Amino acid sequence: GECQGERRRTALRRSAVLLAAAAVWSRHHGSAALAGSGRMSGRGAYYKAKYGGGRSRGRGRPEEESQQQQQQPPQAESRGEEWEERVEALFTASGSIRVPYGPARDIGELRGKLHSLEGAGYGAYREIERTSWSCLRGEGLVIIDRVQRDAYAAPSRVRVVVTGAKAALGEAAAASKASRVAAADWVTRRFFEEARRSGDDARTETGGWGGKKGGELRIVVPSQFVLERTAARISVGGAVEARATAALPARGRSIEGRWAADILCSRLVALAERALCCATAAEREACARHVDAVLEQQHVRAQLGPAGLCAFVAEGCVLPRRSGNDDRPMAEGAPFAVEACGPLLVELTRRDGSAVRGLGLPARAVTLVCGGGFHGKSTLLQGLEVGCYDKIPGDGRELCLSAPDVAKIRAEDGRFVSSVDVSAFLGHLPGRSVDARDFSTLDASGSTSQAAAIAEALEVGATALLFDEDTCATNFMIRDDRMRRLVADDREPITPLVDRVAHLAKAHGVASVLVVGGTGDFFKVADAVLVMDTFQPRDATAAAKKLAQDDALAPKPPPPRYFRHRAPAANFEPRGRVQTRALRTFQYGDNNDVDLAALAQLVELGQTRAIAAALAVLARRHTRQHLAAMLDDLDRRLDAADLDLLAPANGGLAGDLARPRKLELAAAFNRLRSAVFSQLP
Repeated sequence: GECQGERRRTALRRSAVLLAAAAVWSRHHGSAALAGSGRMSGRGAYYKAKYGGGRSRGRGRPEEESQQQQQQPPQAESRGEEWEERVEALFTASGSIRVPYGPARDIGELRGKLHSLEGAGYGAYREIERTSWSCLRGEGLVIIDRVQRDAYAAPSRVRVVVTGAKAALGEAAAASKASRVAAADWVTRRFFEEARRSGDDARTETGGWGGKKGGELRIVVPSQFVLERTAARISVGGAVEARATAALPARGRSIEGRWAADILCSRLVALAERALCCATAAEREACARHVDAVLEQQHVRAQLGPAGLCAFVAEGCVLPRRSGNDDRPMAEGAPFAVEACGPLLVELTRRDGSAVRGLGLPARAVTLVCGGGFHGKSTLLQGLEVGCYDKIPGDGRELCLSAPDVAKIRAEDGRFVSSVDVSAFLGHLPGRSVDARDFSTLDASGSTSQAAAIAEALEVGATALLFDEDTCATNFMIRDDRMRRLVADDREPITPLVDRVAHLAKAHGVASVLVVGGTGDFFKVADAVLVMDTFQPRDATAAAKKLAQDDALAPKPPPPRYFRHRAPAANFEPRGRVQTRALRTFQYGDNNDVDLAALAQLVELGQTRAIAAALAVLARRHTRQHLAAMLDDLDRRLDAADLDLLAPANGGLAGDLARPRKLELAAAFNRLRSAVFSQLP
């Protein structure tokens, strides 16, 4: 009897403790948090109080599911909605800082708040979400935009802002949009390098599930290219904003408050002061050199059109890269020599008025790049592929430049094609009721995919096309004389590129640069021929023309057109999650992966994220505009605003977007199987 009474008293004491814990949790979180799942008591209330909710048998917490729903892209009530749904800008038109989330409190209060959360359930971190904190003696802000829901979830999103006076980047950094993008790139790299040097980007993982975890501060990993990104921004007044992620620490699912305070109130602020601010004249000079290098590239690139060029490679460029997964210059790479370029040797001017000479590839022309294997043909073409982007100082390809709208074309077996006019290259297919003027397929061949890629690039304004025979369909590129005699033209539905490329250049102003090492069929239509010998160019136009003088090519009647404008014929909003985990693929709704493996001119993961977000934004504004007009409109709005225009479709403010070109956005659109197109009259 005494034992039974003791057990009863123990059970009552335990129940009292659990009820008290439930009451504490209810006061802490409010009755609204309980409303979604009903009031709790007993063991459930105890664990709710201790750990802030859980994922019982894989199910998310009601409040977490609600938050996730809030982060989904807002659905438009009408197709005529305004674009101004984007988040409120941090910087005003005059460059001053607009404090988000109400008046900023001193960061010492944040430290005290985090100390008070020591040992609380992980969900209590939400109390610091959407808050602003003053630091650096009133000249800086720490902004916490989003708090992760779990120690293993995607890290929290934070921003650090410093005034122009504190940053002291110099007048050149804020003088124009181009200089602000370049200076922001310099800040991003500095933040990344400082975080790595100090170990602030290192994650702690100890003791399994119940051990300590988290603690890393990270910003996007920058490539060799200078892109407009959301990772850092400079205002017209010189203020600097950097966006990073912070993994808020935990032990099991309990808050490590003192550690979190050290991360947000000490390490983040110190890192920002080192990375965002120029404390010495030497640091300001380094920023100025970075900006000047970018402006120099843009200045020379702007001369291509007036000079009648589609590309330019300056003397001294280093084109070879270290490896396929290391885009830095090869240490032993030979500088590009231009003495043997003959009539292709041109001179352009630098910003200071001095001359820079190099290889100039003509616009509205057909240029061949020939040579033996492993002598640098594809290396030159790869340099031209990314010549539309600015590079960092020391990359080696700073003045390897091409037209902003150059497009790399390749075969892509199995790709999706929707309503593309490929009649310039494809006639009637035997045994099939397929109209080449309105061609669609779920599984394109090498030749039909290459024809579609040309039409799609021209549709959105490409003025120069790049081809490498290694990645092209042979039957699309050429038909030699023997094959023409064996198979009559009326029995071959494919009109090869060799029969169209000259007309495309002369009649439509679209230049083509082709790497060819196994056939001389293009000699008779080429305007310029280069031979690469040990990575150095030599003009061989006269020799190639002499070899081709007896190879008369029967002229083909020109096609009526090379493309038709198209518009999305149906709603293409994503049905499910939109997410990007790799450079050349993204998920656009459930069971809808978009394959971008053929897009050689995508250079950063942030571009792919921006493409996915842009498609979601365009889907909500679906109109009967043709594709080129739709993307031109988006480009103009991004020029006038910034990439935060895409933030609602990217789960809110983040520092992980980089601006893609219109050509890559169009290419992704054309590979989106849920976006069915129709041609416009």
